[in-house]
Amino acid sequence: MFLIASCALAVPGARAATFEELAAQADAARGADHIPQAIDLYRQALQLKPTWPDGWWFLGTLYYDSDRYAEGEQAFAEFVKLRENAAPGWAFLGLCEFETGEYQPALDHIERGLTAGGGVQPEVEQVLRFHEALLLTRLGLFDRARQQYKPLVRRGLKDTALIAGLGLNALQRPMLPKEISEAERGLVIAAGKTAYTWMAGDDAKTATAFRDLLNAYPAAPGVHYFFATYLLQSHPDEAMAELQRELDENPRQAGASASMALLLLQDGLAAAALPYAKTAAEEQPANPLAQYAYALNLSDLHQTIEHLEIAERLDPLNFEYHMALACAYAKSGRHDDSRRERQTSIRLAKESAPDGPK
Repeated sequence: MFLIASCALAVPGARAATFEELAAQADAARGADHIPQAIDLYRQALQLKPTWPDGWWFLGTLYYDSDRYAEGEQAFAEFVKLRENAAPGWAFLGLCEFETGEYQPALDHIERGLTAGGGVQPEVEQVLRFHEALLLTRLGLFDRARQQYKPLVRRGLKDTALIAGLGLNALQRPMLPKEISEAERGLVIAAGKTAYTWMAGDDAKTATAFRDLLNAYPAAPGVHYFFATYLLQSHPDEAMAELQRELDENPRQAGASASMALLLLQDGLAAAALPYAKTAAEEQPANPLAQYAYALNLSDLHQTIEHLEIAERLDPLNFEYHMALACAYAKSGRHDDSRRERQTSIRLAKESAPDGPK
């Protein structure tokens, strides 16, 4: 019977299914959880009507749920061409790109999904925020990543992936949790647990956690720098000592060199600060803090502006970089640029305040 039916379908002149029929069959197959059949039907329907946004959306979600991320990426890319302001489309395009290793586009599209009109559902937003923090760390934007992790910690989220992400950020490893070697996993998890305790606001437990981390991994790259970031606001002299310990163990740690330069400059020791700043910028030219520290230590105003612009381009959401640029532009007579940067810095400062908009 099946053979006869199949032959009947192949008879020349048999009517081809219309777009409306294929679309209805695709929706029915998706509703019945017949995933391979639904994917095939959506693809057929889209061949007849490639401007069907719902078709691209459902095809993309079916691919995403099936872990077929490259195909999902293609479907969502078509969807956002038709629905440019649809936040979920940009969000899932970014999530697919994250899985295929296209990290900069993934970050751009996830952030567009978070800011596009209409927004996304709260549970999807939480996933996006976490992936945003992972991507910022992977791309070396550690300060921005730390700011994204804070609300996740304060919501009480706590799982292995989050702890590993926090650990990589704390140690300034531009990696994803899946890239951690077995040899370093214990260190990263210990650093992540310490960072979690610190962000959760438990001061007594934080001090103990740092002491335990330093005792367990006294020579591990990044540990003394992590401790220095904790000490910077309350004990800057102790922070400087920890930065020096980090550089003794890990001379190429750009974050530590840049932070040392900024502390020395703050103390009026510009001549001592310059070598640290120069080393940081040379070791990691894509590190925005290194570019910022080097800019502040330069006497040539044009070079200062050049390196501040690099820092701002690398981390456009850091209000301090915009403020420094505003001052430099004003000194060079670029008053319109100075006004723009000052307004941007004020807006970003308000947004980063504890009670500012999220």
